[in-house]
Amino acid sequence: LEGTTDSELFFRMMLEEGLSNDPYGAVSRATSHVIEASRRAGIEPSLKLTAAFSDGQALHAVRYATDDYAPTLYTGAFAKGVGRCIVSEPFDRNGRIWHEIPQSSFVTMTRGGTIIRPFAPAAARLAMAG
Repeated sequence: LEGTTDSELFFRMMLEEGLSNDPYGAVSRATSHVIEASRRAGIEPSLKLTAAFSDGQALHAVRYATDDYAPTLYTGAFAKGVGRCIVSEPFDRNGRIWHEIPQSSFVTMTRGGTIIRPFAPAAARLAMAG
């Protein structure tokens, strides 16, 4: 991978953390590395993350922030529920029902449905406990 953006670096970190076999764990570990690096540098972690990625069978997404203001993420259904998508903002006004993904969530969307589960990287949990 080559690139100079934070998105490309974070994607590389997820790959190195096992994205292919453990998407949730890879995102959690990569997020923890960013939080821990901020702390080691004496900087209060300030991370805002929305990302979506797919392996061709499942679509995964995460909505997370170290504060209470994570960027938005929505799911929507199309073609009478046969098609689904994940977007940062609803893109139409014709009455389609959009569902906002809660903050600190990890989404897995497959042909069988959508699973939304809490997302709490280990570094963030440790900070809250300490």
